[in-house]
Amino acid sequence: MMNLLNLLPQLLRQIGDSDEGREQAVFAGWSAAVGSQVRKVTAPVRLERKTLIVAVLDATWRTQLKRMSGQALFRLNSLLGAPIVTGIDFVINPDFVQHQHDPPPEITFNAPDLQAQPLKGDAEQIRDPKMRATFLRAAGKCLDRRAR
Repeated sequence: MMNLLNLLPQLLRQIGDSDEGREQAVFAGWSAAVGSQVRKVTAPVRLERKTLIVAVLDATWRTQLKRMSGQALFRLNSLLGAPIVTGIDFVINPDFVQHQHDPPPEITFNAPDLQAQPLKGDAEQIRDPKMRATFLRAAGKCLDRRAR
């Protein structure tokens, strides 16, 4: 199986002058270049010309990462296959870092279940629990479509 990171140089060639595409490729490269420990305490904010702005949790991390920025630049540009980034600025913004690492909210679809509530009493006559659940799900989806 091909590693998707190996496609970054090709992606950059294909996107041409797209600033947004270049920025997204750099963000993906950042995550891979710095490793899991640094990734947890940082979040790329934007790419301004050839300078990557990265949010960090606190001043201690900012100091440490400034010392390591040369290595990070080398790894990042190696992954990208070109010197896309020439500098990294670290800004302290713990809220931004936390927000970027929060899991997305879980999406739930309750409407069919709510629509099927009046049928639950009648559905109890179906002895097979799997068949009962299938009936309620199908009926709920049908009623939900009709309600729209």
